[in-house]
Amino acid sequence: MRDRKLKLRAEDAEDLAVFAALLQDARAPLSEMVYQPEARRFAGVFRRYRRECLADPERCEGVTEVETAVVFEDIARVRHRGFEAVDLTRVHRLLTIATHPGRDHLLHIHLVFEGGAEIQLCTGTIRARLEDFGEIVPAREPPPAHDLGLPGEEERGGAAVAEDR
Repeated sequence: MRDRKLKLRAEDAEDLAVFAALLQDARAPLSEMVYQPEARRFAGVFRRYRRECLADPERCEGVTEVETAVVFEDIARVRHRGFEAVDLTRVHRLLTIATHPGRDHLLHIHLVFEGGAEIQLCTGTIRARLEDFGEIVPAREPPPAHDLGLPGEEERGGAAVAEDR
């Protein structure tokens, strides 16, 4: 499993949730994302952490990363906010992928990035694929720790624990 590359497809919101988990904290500049209106396709190349290969995903010791292509088909429209279009080389960190119902039988797929930036893909159906390519290498930087900000969350023994109420 350590040297195995992923090749997956998504056909519903549950499948996209798997993509979101795999791509959490993946990094990409705007120059590596493109919308092709004539082909109705949105694609991006991300550098993702391979947490699925870790013995203990909570610790992230020895985490590796790989370049990953993500392609969404049948995209009718793309909207975005929070990006500086003049800075195509600035690296953006993907936090999650979410889906919401839209108007006129469309579905909105939201690529949510750190700092409030977002790309919204409007589609009638979910047709996406994710494929690792290139060399698997040791992570250049450790994955960030995420503070969930849950009420009652306290530090105990180095780990955040939410109290039962």
